[in-house]
Amino acid sequence: MADYDREETLDDDTTFSSEAIHEDIVNTLKTKLGEEEFNTTKVDAWTEDVICTVLKDLSELKKPFKYIVNCVISQKTGAAISTGFISLWDNAKDGMVHVPFENHSLHCLVTVYFLKLD
Repeated sequence: MADYDREETLDDDTTFSSEAIHEDIVNTLKTKLGEEEFNTTKVDAWTEDVICTVLKDLSELKKPFKYIVNCVISQKTGAAISTGFISLWDNAKDGMVHVPFENHSLHCLVTVYFLKLD
């Protein structure tokens, strides 16, 4: 088997557009939560729907990445919400996209972590 320099073998399948993913997630959130009134009985279903939609859209890209999708939905009450993460990964190949969204009654934070398959 021949040894190949990574830079020589890079093609469109190994690139990832964070901006495009961000835009797609914003559109998903506008569609699914844009006019919704916060309702605790619907939060679990909304969360699952958002996560499944985002994962489905990402899988359709057919890119060699593993994805982790996190979604937090909370009622808009004026209270602060803070999230964070720490990682040990290859910054040249792996990354994340964080998308905050809100309407008149709720906050939604979606974070996608993408990890390059070797």
